[in-house]
Amino acid sequence: MISLRLLDLSENQFNGSFPSLLISNLTNIESLVLSSNEFQGMISLCVFANLSRLSELDISFNHLEVETEMMSPSCSPSFRLSTLSLGGCNVKKIYPWMFHNITSELWLSNNNLTGPFISNFQNITSKLTILDISDNFLRGTLPEDINLNFSELRHLDLSGNSFNGNLPMFFTDQLQMLDLSNNQFQGEIPYSIKSNMSCLLYLGLSQNNLTGDLFPKNSSLPNLRWLHLNNNRLSGTFPYALSKSMKLRIIDIQNNELSGELSSYLPVLPKLKILILRGNQFEGQLPVKICQMRDLHLLDLSENDLSGDIPDCVDNVTSWLGRSENAVGYLPDGSRNGFVFTFKGRRLIFKGVLLSFLMGVDVSCNRLAGKIPIQMTRLKGIRILKVSNNLLTGQIPSSLGNLENLEILDLSHNNFFGVLPHELVGLPCLEIFNVSFNNLSGMIPIANQFGTFLNDSYLGNPDLCGQPLSIKCNGSTETPPIYARAEKSVSIMYFAVLIGLFFIVICLE
Repeated sequence: MISLRLLDLSENQFNGSFPSLLISNLTNIESLVLSSNEFQGMISLCVFANLSRLSELDISFNHLEVETEMMSPSCSPSFRLSTLSLGGCNVKKIYPWMFHNITSELWLSNNNLTGPFISNFQNITSKLTILDISDNFLRGTLPEDINLNFSELRHLDLSGNSFNGNLPMFFTDQLQMLDLSNNQFQGEIPYSIKSNMSCLLYLGLSQNNLTGDLFPKNSSLPNLRWLHLNNNRLSGTFPYALSKSMKLRIIDIQNNELSGELSSYLPVLPKLKILILRGNQFEGQLPVKICQMRDLHLLDLSENDLSGDIPDCVDNVTSWLGRSENAVGYLPDGSRNGFVFTFKGRRLIFKGVLLSFLMGVDVSCNRLAGKIPIQMTRLKGIRILKVSNNLLTGQIPSSLGNLENLEILDLSHNNFFGVLPHELVGLPCLEIFNVSFNNLSGMIPIANQFGTFLNDSYLGNPDLCGQPLSIKCNGSTETPPIYARAEKSVSIMYFAVLIGLFFIVICLE
């Protein structure tokens, strides 16, 4: 098929040796995509050297070991590629020809690249718009003038390496995606990143050793949509400068050292879908401004020092009522970095379409008081409700049984009292349930999925009885003490009424 220009066989199960001889005969091929198959063995890019019209080559994520050196005269590349994708190809070195012969996109993630960054790119001037060398073994510092080496970059992903030192002062102001997460960078976030990158859509600096304030008041990132700064040592208050970033979809600043009254600094961000501030030192009331972010999907304010009542306006958040139309697509194409959230007892990384399954509220490990507002029992869209380790009190509302999509309900370590509402057995999706260490009493419901919950769900409630606990209810597993007392009271009252009627009849006679 010597006239073939486009061949895309990606994401199949082709296996065996790579078809080098076949490929070398496709003299008119312009786009060749064989990624995500099961081809095996070692190949050299010399196979493609004489394909003079080749513009796009993607053989990533097979079981190949690709040799990228093309230095011999017989192997000098005659093509000028627009895109080269060699992700997961056991590539060990980047050669200068890549920056002269590739004009747009270079994807080299999940390889075995080693050594310092500067030795690979010193004195290089490249027209690349996308450079992804994430998840390798590169180390050392980044050059201060990296923008001079890559002046056309729109997408730079260096995440998952071992880079250290301070972040460069200068990146190209045309960058739309900058991901430096999962490295060993230290020091403060440079002012140039905070203020002079008006095109930036995605900023990922998580899992480093960054310190200092997040953003000064005069910062401006008007087009920012995804902000990932979690697991650093950043301090100060919540950056009110983000009030200028009205297009924000995700804010993940968990596990830092932020403090101050959250309600004083948190702006209203109308397009925000995910807000994760877990593991900081925020204090004061839960911000009522949350109720104005009507498309909020996931709210995680756990492990802070927040106090006061849960706002009774939570049912203003339309998405929590189950009426949101935009449940997927939060992360930009090509980004593999999601965010960390405790789901079903495990710390997991969520990314891409999986975000559509995360709809909920986690305000555990604070000092919240008062009762669960009745408005919270109207949030039929949420899957997660975690209010554990607070000072909440009152009876558990029976109307929680209306939350038909609820998968996780954690009310443990509070001051709830009374019986467990039987309506909770009507939650068809409930998988994790915990009411341990409260002041609950009476019989544990045993219908439906409640027959699957173990002792740990009920510990620390000495007046609870019935399965799965070993404490029987009033001598049997059928009648809880609280109900027995109620039946006894009714019997006494009924007997008293009969005696009264008897004396009335005698008097009339």
